[in-house]
Amino acid sequence: MLSMVALSVALVCSPSAERKLVDKIVAVVNDEIITWSELESATKQFMEEGANDEKKQATRKAVLDSMISDKLVAQQMSEANITVGDDEVDRAIKDITRQNNITEAELKQAVEARGMSMSQYREDLKTQLKRLKLVDLKVRSRVQISDAEVKAEYDRMASNEPKEEMVSMRHIFFRWSDGANASERARVMKAANDARARLLKGEDFGVVAKAVSEGPTAANGGDLGEVTTKGLLPELAQAIKNLPIGEISPVIETKNGVHVVRVDGRRTKDAENFAEMRQQIYQRLYTVEVDRQMKVWIDELRTSAAVDVRL
Repeated sequence: MLSMVALSVALVCSPSAERKLVDKIVAVVNDEIITWSELESATKQFMEEGANDEKKQATRKAVLDSMISDKLVAQQMSEANITVGDDEVDRAIKDITRQNNITEAELKQAVEARGMSMSQYREDLKTQLKRLKLVDLKVRSRVQISDAEVKAEYDRMASNEPKEEMVSMRHIFFRWSDGANASERARVMKAANDARARLLKGEDFGVVAKAVSEGPTAANGGDLGEVTTKGLLPELAQAIKNLPIGEISPVIETKNGVHVVRVDGRRTKDAENFAEMRQQIYQRLYTVEVDRQMKVWIDELRTSAAVDVRL
């Protein structure tokens, strides 16, 4: 039964002494109420403009369900006597500014731009920290991620990961200017074909590249090292697609100039080492399982709680 204080939230006397309903209770969670005005306020940010009545009602129900869960969690925080001191909030703010590479003054400016005072922000942050402590107390103890699960996820990722081709190659590059005319293009093409002819006669690729290439790799004999094919210019990637190892490519035209290339090796990129990936995979699985166990725990709270929905 509602107390007189709670009932007074719903009723008010008009000048004519009539009692009119100005708010109503949409849910009772154990001995705490959620009112229509609270629900409408919380729903505003999620309500789509121009939504029909059915959509609006579905949105209200989803928001109310979230508010009930929040009430249950808040009650558990109170029951467990979880507290957060100002020093903990201070440390959290320092962490936030460090992670976002901003000053506390910039954080304050961002908070106030959202229409919130720093004192309100600190209170919200305190509530979040209490919730994290509650999760540690009630939920994290349920989470167990085995090495076998981590390895199975690694194997799944490795099998689904697209196989990436790596190529070792050298190139000789001749540049033409933006909007190059036919005369300039002919000059550049002749230089490229002359260089290619030298290579086909057996001259060392590195020696020719050092002598004539206009690319940034000229000093080291045109050596591009090992690169991924998807990282190459589309024209180069297409030209070397079926080029046998050790053969000299035709002259390849691109937007900025022309290339002559030689592929020295190909391989499929190996998946990242399990030892290097283990912690990252473990953390991701752990986070997912914490979220799942949180939902299970809240469902258990709702089952054992007195929840009366009146929407």
